[in-house]
Amino acid sequence: KKSLYQYNTTSSNLEELLSPVLDITPTGSVPRHLSNFNVYFPCISASSELESINCSITFRFYNITHNYSSQSIVNLKFLKQCVKNEKLNQSILSQFYNTAQIEAYLLTQSHRSLSSIGVVTILGYSIIIALIVFVLVFSTAMILFCLYRKTTRKKRHLLKAQNADTTHDLDSIPFHHQQHPQLPAIFDTTNCSAYEDSIYSFTQYDSQYKPSDETIHEALNDFKIEQNRVTLHEILIEGTFGRLIHCTYIDNKTISQNVYGKTVNSNASQTQINMMLNECCLFKSVKHVNINSPLGIVHMNELTPYPLILYPYGGKGILKRFLLKCKGSSSDGRDHMLSTQELVYMSIHVAKGLHFLHRRKLLMKDIAARNCM
Repeated sequence: KKSLYQYNTTSSNLEELLSPVLDITPTGSVPRHLSNFNVYFPCISASSELESINCSITFRFYNITHNYSSQSIVNLKFLKQCVKNEKLNQSILSQFYNTAQIEAYLLTQSHRSLSSIGVVTILGYSIIIALIVFVLVFSTAMILFCLYRKTTRKKRHLLKAQNADTTHDLDSIPFHHQQHPQLPAIFDTTNCSAYEDSIYSFTQYDSQYKPSDETIHEALNDFKIEQNRVTLHEILIEGTFGRLIHCTYIDNKTISQNVYGKTVNSNASQTQINMMLNECCLFKSVKHVNINSPLGIVHMNELTPYPLILYPYGGKGILKRFLLKCKGSSSDGRDHMLSTQELVYMSIHVAKGLHFLHRRKLLMKDIAARNCM
């Protein structure tokens, strides 16, 4: 009787281990004498350092004449140890598997090897990319911040340079084109007998030099105005030592214009007269849109026994009187209540004029609406 055999193999983890194979045909005749066969268990790629996998081989033995009615089953069980990153020789694989199986095995092993390091690699690359992006963003932010600081510093320097050249910029604005009255004035406009005249209102606080009377008169020689070009009118305001007179002045173009004439009265001493002249010397070269600089001086003559300093005439007159008029509506309807914005704008003009004087070391000692126009 001729006995036949048939076998099949199984594995508990086909992802880590290829199907076990034998070096004998899957079906065949049972040899009549003792013979050996080999079993091969190739590992694909273990997920850990050492992994145990259960394998089994089942043999069926039967007699062909009995139509499989009589058969014997032998089940062989094995425990395979798969080592991580184990590499097998292709020549050994070719003894048990065909070319398609070998290629599938190599592809699967490569894929599993990449998968085992994929998470760590991706995490590492992600950290590196995140660091690079952070460095780029931080560097860009620092560069932009430095450029902003540089631009701001440059603008600040330009602004300082423009402020230093305020006189040149503001001289280009014609006096009659100014939309708001010039506010700071350097003459006394009080009618209070207890008020000390404004000839004391300015001081050069950074200088110890006190000019002599001769020096003052020499400095004012080129600032004189002929008396026949000036006509005196009414006295606007008179204080303890000074007075403000409405005058008419004919300039070099033979154009008549209203001006203020500032002088002293009989109560003033020679020292106070010299202080007024010194103030005229200080302000004859000061040009600013918010400062009423003198036009010239008429020395002692038949018009007045004291020096007369001429200043541009303001259309609205003295600021104090103008504010009092604006407290209520007048009968002719010309004056009106001032808004907060207009009052603030006037204050800004005063501050600009004082700031200009301060930069030139001139200190205003009496800031009041009566000293503005």
